[in-house]
Amino acid sequence: MFMTVLLSLILPVFAGAGLIVICWLLPPLRKWTWLSGAAFGLALATAVFASFTAENGLPTFPPGSRSEWLSIAAIVAGFFALVAPLTGEAGHGSKWPSVEITALVVGVLFGGLPLLAYWMGDEEAGVMFSDSTIADQVALGMAVALGIVLLDKVAANQTGMTMPLVLWVVFGGLAPLADAAGWITLTFLAAAASAVSFIAAIAGRFSGGPSIGRGGLVAAVILLAVFPVAGFRQTYGDFPWWCWGLVAAAPVVLVPLELPLFAKLPPWAGTTLRVVAVAVPVLVGVLVATTGAEEDDGMGGFGDYGFLDAAGTEVAVFHAPTIGAMR
Repeated sequence: MFMTVLLSLILPVFAGAGLIVICWLLPPLRKWTWLSGAAFGLALATAVFASFTAENGLPTFPPGSRSEWLSIAAIVAGFFALVAPLTGEAGHGSKWPSVEITALVVGVLFGGLPLLAYWMGDEEAGVMFSDSTIADQVALGMAVALGIVLLDKVAANQTGMTMPLVLWVVFGGLAPLADAAGWITLTFLAAAASAVSFIAAIAGRFSGGPSIGRGGLVAAVILLAVFPVAGFRQTYGDFPWWCWGLVAAAPVVLVPLELPLFAKLPPWAGTTLRVVAVAVPVLVGVLVATTGAEEDDGMGGFGDYGFLDAAGTEVAVFHAPTIGAMR
């Protein structure tokens, strides 16, 4: 168990956190606007990708199993973390492309990846996860685009510790949901993203209050969109579907807090208010999921199938992520 935690959580967190610390704390690098705006998103993507790879190996495209879409999402998040800052700083869209066009492009490209896999010869592609439909895939792309549009200005205004702390809470809330649903891989991914966000908050406190930038925002929104969809579609978690949505969409409560009334608050009070406001829906979602879930009887985890003998005793359990059987 220790080696699993070390390889799937601790080392990926060190890898992601190392990037953010180097880019935000070293004076020559933190003055480079593009790198500063890309660092947080790249750190998140690195931690998530490393965590998945440690347990499941490198992904392929088209993916060999449904779970590999999580690793592919991390790669896409890292790519856009590098590219998005070139479209302008968060909250200050250049004449072209504006934040709306950027959001639309990211949403269409990410939501359309399964179609690309289908055209490349994967006849079972077209959607990312089991039981999903084309409508789900369109909704996923729209959620990514809408999240970027809604939070772009928030990410620009709330520099320093605020946004990393908010994402620390949200990703941290997704981890117990994944655990309650029985998917340990997703639990590690969310926990790694949460830990990197917390370390970024500390780094932000001592590096002049950098913004996570448009690159960091795009990467975070992609992961916040794909984690709950994967968790809901790929598990047998015995709790309401809206728990996933409530936790993942919690940062939206930051939008009304951008009113001039709240801008008059001292920095510490503004940060506290925003973190608490986000923590409330996260806490509700986690409490409903963890206190209302029932014991599963061999079907509670992601792809865990128990087989019973004639006496009704479970004699074997196979883990689909390990053998790549979950389609």
